[in-house]
Amino acid sequence: MVSLIKVLTVHRYPIVREAFKSALSSEPDVLIIGQTSSCDDALRIISEQRPDVLIVSFIKPNISGPDLVRKARQIDPSIKILAFVVGKLVEIQRALLGLQVEGLLRWDCQLDEIRLALRRVYEDGTYISQQIADALLDESDVYKEIKLSVRQLQVLKMIAEGFTNKRISAELGISYDTVKTHVRVILKKLDAADRAQAVSKAYDLDMPSLSDEPDSDTIGCLY
Repeated sequence: MVSLIKVLTVHRYPIVREAFKSALSSEPDVLIIGQTSSCDDALRIISEQRPDVLIVSFIKPNISGPDLVRKARQIDPSIKILAFVVGKLVEIQRALLGLQVEGLLRWDCQLDEIRLALRRVYEDGTYISQQIADALLDESDVYKEIKLSVRQLQVLKMIAEGFTNKRISAELGISYDTVKTHVRVILKKLDAADRAQAVSKAYDLDMPSLSDEPDSDTIGCLY
């Protein structure tokens, strides 16, 4: 029996929500359990129906993007977030490292990429469109030199906040062994002897968003 991926989509315009439905409903392993333009309604559906993946492509004025993600995770910590992004690189970085979304796509992506990203995040992975990843790498010489992945940057930020590997595993919804692997790679890439030294070097290199918390006034990349 095929295990269905339960999906909830949030977007302002019905025509876009229908486009998502058309693109995904034909997939034998995908079930669209809800579509809405209201964040309050989205939270109700999450509470009642527990979707596996939340596709966020519009944030209503009555609730900020960060608030929606946080409240969704309070209801169901295992929910995966796939977001479409528009905006400045600093906003994308804040979304990545602060909100810890599992997937980021550009608005001009192809339907096949949406399907691929959906399955990747559902399987406890991360999906970042290549164009966004390239832009992040191009933003800083530090990224070019060290080349930490998006997930490794998330793990490094959580290390800086004092999280244990066990808690990082729970927060990111990935296995404990995967966290250990990320930590090992981070230490190697930063040429650090331990976690404290890795954080110290990251601050010395002025890696963006290590200490930043996203806020509703500055994040405009979740549509």
